[in-house]
Amino acid sequence: MSNGVAHRAYTASIERESQVITLYRDDVQLGVEIHFRDVIALLPPTAELEASQGKEHTLLRMGKYEAGENGSNQNGKYMTTECLKVVDPPELLLDHFLLPRLPEHLAIPSGENDACNLHVVVSIKSGICEAEVFFEDVVQVAFHTLGLSGRHYEVHKTSSEQSIKEFVNNILGPRAGLGIAQTALLLSGDGGIVDIINVLHPFRSTKFLQPTIGLLAMGTGNALANSAGLNRDSTRGLRSFLRGHPQNLPTFAASFSPNSQYLVDEGRRTEPLHTRENPHGVVHGAVVSSWALHASLVADSDTVEYRKFGPQRFQMAAKELLDPSDGSKAHIYSGRVTLFKKNGDGQEYTETLDRTKHMYIVATLVSNLEEKLSISPRSKPLDGQLRLVHFGALPSDEIMRILGLAFQGGKHVLEASVGYDSIEGMRIELHEDESHWRRICIDGKIIQVGKGGWVVIRKEPYGVMNLVMEDRS
Repeated sequence: MSNGVAHRAYTASIERESQVITLYRDDVQLGVEIHFRDVIALLPPTAELEASQGKEHTLLRMGKYEAGENGSNQNGKYMTTECLKVVDPPELLLDHFLLPRLPEHLAIPSGENDACNLHVVVSIKSGICEAEVFFEDVVQVAFHTLGLSGRHYEVHKTSSEQSIKEFVNNILGPRAGLGIAQTALLLSGDGGIVDIINVLHPFRSTKFLQPTIGLLAMGTGNALANSAGLNRDSTRGLRSFLRGHPQNLPTFAASFSPNSQYLVDEGRRTEPLHTRENPHGVVHGAVVSSWALHASLVADSDTVEYRKFGPQRFQMAAKELLDPSDGSKAHIYSGRVTLFKKNGDGQEYTETLDRTKHMYIVATLVSNLEEKLSISPRSKPLDGQLRLVHFGALPSDEIMRILGLAFQGGKHVLEASVGYDSIEGMRIELHEDESHWRRICIDGKIIQVGKGGWVVIRKEPYGVMNLVMEDRS
């Protein structure tokens, strides 16, 4: 690693309870205070520096600029990477943040003809369009300080909704199928992950080697990043990518009845789901599968106008669905839901919900759908357990009250009217005449089920990618 940045060195002290680092020079406090949440990594001294100047480490941290200055964006503020020299850092700082060497998933060798096997994928339109600036002002600077120049990695910036799929189809998938080790750092929301998972599946073979994926949270809900602990600091997951280790990402598969189709372009167009490459109409996911209110609010809020409001767009769409502005009543969803469960002996059995009228059907592999929305409080990072949260027809104000409890540490699952089950999967038969109410959400992707149709969702026994995350034990 190369950490030769031209700054005078500081000494540091730490306030453990407040998790604040204070910097000094010549025993004079400089008023530079750094919170733990803003630290990206602490780099060790190079051999040359250690011989001549003592144990002078490099502290990488997030810095902020106001709008209109270098690195500003439409959100009013933006962040960049600052490099600070720290002499003889305290033990606590070393314990929490030291990156002793370049991690294996970043020190990945190039392939034939110097083809890069380390990639950075920048999803330009994710969330509120922060990814490109974050890459240029934060990731690039951090990589340079780590000794990674442009020749060590390849950058892919999206130009359409198909860009990530094309990257996987043309590069990541074929090389994984040949057993070539690869790492891709994805600046995206959950949608980028589901694209990678689905396009990787056909490349599975006896030689298949799961690529390693790092995720920097740039979406709206960022369910996977929030649930895996990647988004618990201001680095958006960059700290976890540098200090973490690849772990298998559990997934599920959703099989759809014939005549089902993708809804795209804000629901204005459809694309075929059952194709020659996907004859059984299977969609893979790693976060959530849902029907009824949740799927409807995700679909309705997926517009340019709604996205301006960030995560608040989901609550706005929910309010319109539960209290329509045209004065009509909230829709109650009709269908039959059958659960697949296992008993104490590991034998699978089926259980059909004792109602055909529903308002909320959400099966998830993660704990949080948003930073503070704890939809499944018993879920642990990458534990592979699919859990179902569900309830039937209730008054709109009661539904809003229950959903509000999900933002209070997942207290909604304690309500008598809410079901909360560990499942192996489920089958939903939709008894809806109007296509608007036959929408299914798979990790943010919307599939419209054909009339009289169904969807079957099941945990998968294997994964196709590893996610880099820190050990939280």
